[in-house]
Amino acid sequence: MNPRPDLSPAVLSILGRLPTVNDNGTAPMLPRECYTSPEFFDFERKEVFTRSWMCVGHQQQIPNPGDFLTPSVAGEPLLVVRTQEGSVHAMSAVCQHRGQIIACEPGSVRLFRCPLHFWTYDLKGRLLGASRMANLEELRKKIRLHPVRLEIWHGFLYVNLDSDAAPLAPSVAKLEPFWSGYEDAGLTAVPPKIADTPLPWNWKIHAENFTDAYHPEYVHRGTHDFAPSNHPDGGVQFTPFKPGDNAIVRSVPLLRPDGGMMKDGWGEPAMFPAIETLSPPQRRRLTFALLPPSMTLVFAPGAVAYQLITPAGVNATFASNDRVTAGGWLLPKSTVEKPDFAERAATVREGAKKIWTQDIPVNLGVQTGKGSRFMPHVSERDYGPLETTLLQFNAWLLQAYRAGAGMAAAPERTKQISVNAA
Repeated sequence: MNPRPDLSPAVLSILGRLPTVNDNGTAPMLPRECYTSPEFFDFERKEVFTRSWMCVGHQQQIPNPGDFLTPSVAGEPLLVVRTQEGSVHAMSAVCQHRGQIIACEPGSVRLFRCPLHFWTYDLKGRLLGASRMANLEELRKKIRLHPVRLEIWHGFLYVNLDSDAAPLAPSVAKLEPFWSGYEDAGLTAVPPKIADTPLPWNWKIHAENFTDAYHPEYVHRGTHDFAPSNHPDGGVQFTPFKPGDNAIVRSVPLLRPDGGMMKDGWGEPAMFPAIETLSPPQRRRLTFALLPPSMTLVFAPGAVAYQLITPAGVNATFASNDRVTAGGWLLPKSTVEKPDFAERAATVREGAKKIWTQDIPVNLGVQTGKGSRFMPHVSERDYGPLETTLLQFNAWLLQAYRAGAGMAAAPERTKQISVNAA
């Protein structure tokens, strides 16, 4: 099936040059314009991000009735609120009278009140009051803030602007084994400080940097050596990828058990003590999970670190995590309650920032290279064995682009890959 004819010529040209997904759940490099074209980013915003499950925070951020968050997804301002009954709802933040945004900052309320004419809504978005409107009773019957789909996955709040989207949980089921033992520790969320300055590169370059197992050996010398992709006793391990998956996963060994983030990157002693409910294999590895387009997870012996990604422009990406801003951890209560927790967290931030400082120039370099007329088109055979997750991410992007463009979905694949690099 051809893409929708209402798309711009520039977008249609790029879509016409997309590669195909292979039987093993991978795909070669996408055209460079996918990273550099403002029109293609607008296509992503309208047709991919609006159909994707986007993480907007953690339920522990809104523990009490009336507590709410104010995320923006694909340019749509939203409210995510805990109701009086204790459930969590997501809805548009756009008042249904004149379109005023009801709230731009998180907070806690008994009801929502539009700042323009003081129309009020309950915590489920139903109209309560509309001053000086003679037909109030009629309005109450037909007006409410537009509901938005929400799923809570391991405490994380995910929204989707597409009311017909497939459920989130089955698409990330491959991650369930990695959660084993963590939640038995009674995890406490330490949310990341939300970024207020965009990074000057495309969101896909940011995601690729996170999921790439090839570059740490070279870019992160001295900060990532304790968690190598290559090791005589077994290096990086990749999980299979199949159509419909929303998680791209790799794990790497630690040189010794119970290591973690310290002042110089990955090493020992870890600032966050190992979680006692984890299995011995879990305490000997790091697992990196990319949940495009909005989240990453790192399962470490002492913590689950998480990052929120917000694509804002073709060369503008907000990243909120322990490397760029601060925070972004799930930790046992016993760790958070340590008398020196603030110092430990600051040390983790110091080590994470050293890794991040090494990533900045290469991300800038890749973004610049994508704009070059001499940018190569890399076939799949020219990717290295440590770049399997990049090929899987290409496949995720292709399925998202084809769905967004109204093109025929790829046929169900039966063959998968699971690659270990020694």
